[in-house]
Amino acid sequence: MMSMRICVVLLLALPASFAAQVNCPNIISRSQWATVPATHVNYLIVPIPYVAIHHTVTPECNSRETCSSRVNNIREYHMDVYEWDDIGYSFLIGGDGNVYEGCGWTHEGAHTYGYNKKSVGIAFIGNFEHKNASQIMLNAAHQLIKCGKSQGTLRSNVRVLGARQVIQTVSPGKNLYVQIQSWPEWSSEV
Repeated sequence: MMSMRICVVLLLALPASFAAQVNCPNIISRSQWATVPATHVNYLIVPIPYVAIHHTVTPECNSRETCSSRVNNIREYHMDVYEWDDIGYSFLIGGDGNVYEGCGWTHEGAHTYGYNKKSVGIAFIGNFEHKNASQIMLNAAHQLIKCGKSQGTLRSNVRVLGARQVIQTVSPGKNLYVQIQSWPEWSSEV
């Protein structure tokens, strides 16, 4: 009986963010899809005020194997063709509902010029100009944002933007741009 009371007290003493971290989506770590490390890293200052949403304008993927290959191809393109230090996106969302770690939470990406030092870039794998992203993709991305807020990596009042709001691009695609506007974190103001 005494040990049960101690357990209850210990559970009540845990910080609120601990419980919220349990709700993070399935994140496929970089080491699970690539063997090539970043050549240079700049770190972001946390908590991060913005999330920039993109689409990759590549074929979609619906399995971990296909999505891992697609993410690695994007990394290869960014590092070999653009000669960037790493994949440009912080995270990528696959049609399989998994989140694929790109440069991650605290490494500066190359996704939204002028916002790279103050945002996390989340890219949906596929082209969402004339097609909606699936609900499973939307759920994974929004859960990732909630996860970042619960961990204190993203500001509690983080602003979600479509990349088209701050740079000259069609990203995240017309349809996905409309879809993200229903999220409570979405902001029409930059």
